Amino acid sequence: MLPPPGECHLWLTPTRPPRDVRRLLAPEEASRAAALPPGPSRDTYTASRSAQRLLAGHYSRTPPARVRIDRTCHHCGAGHGRPRWDTGTALDYSVAHTAHWILIAVVAEGLVGVDMEELPGPPPSPRLEAKSLAAPERALLADTPPADRPAVFLRLWTRKEAATKLTGHGLATPFAGLDATAPLLTHPRVPAPLHLRDLPPPAPRHLASLATTHPVTRLTTARLDVLLRSDGACGAEAAGGA
Repeated sequence: MLPPPGECHLWLTPTRPPRDVRRLLAPEEASRAAALPPGPSRDTYTASRSAQRLLAGHYSRTPPARVRIDRTCHHCGAGHGRPRWDTGTALDYSVAHTAHWILIAVVAEGLVGVDMEELPGPPPSPRLEAKSLAAPERALLADTPPADRPAVFLRLWTRKEAATKLTGHGLATPFAGLDATAPLLTHPRVPAPLHLRDLPPPAPRHLASLATTHPVTRLTTARLDVLLRSDGACGAEAAGGA
């Protein structure tokens, strides 16, 4: 079932995938995975690409390996753009990962960006603050007790990165020009403000934030192994709610 208007589906999966998910990869993805050295990089790549295909198949009822994922950058035409499923639906999705977890956000109305970071982060240096925070954010951090500043800085960072993933500009965006202290964020290259939402912790000691072009009023959460247990069936339903 597609997410209804105002709802975002959140899917969580570990970065160390079961061995059998490799069958979900397209041939070129399987070749790239095999070329990576064994270890975290290969595991994360395999888990992320197979999860994207599994979800595309789930929503479109298409064999996952046959789904086309378009990564063309809308800004320069290269192949490093935000991924989009070519499923004939209005679905949009975004992927974030840490060393241990992958989070995928899916909406059927407008665009979405998600970011997730692991705590504790290092205390922000004055140079990093100046480079990545707007004036209201620096003021907020200055009013925060020192012990809480890493988490507050990381929260602002996840909001900004979620927004720039949505627009497709990523870290090329000057973060100091974005103020993420309010529920709406103005991006210089987007005509309308983006809606920001802090997510419940996807995993222990993690922070995550969501950016959307349409307001999200409901979150539905699920573990991706729900679909894996059904052998990658394209009709399994999302489980859980928040």
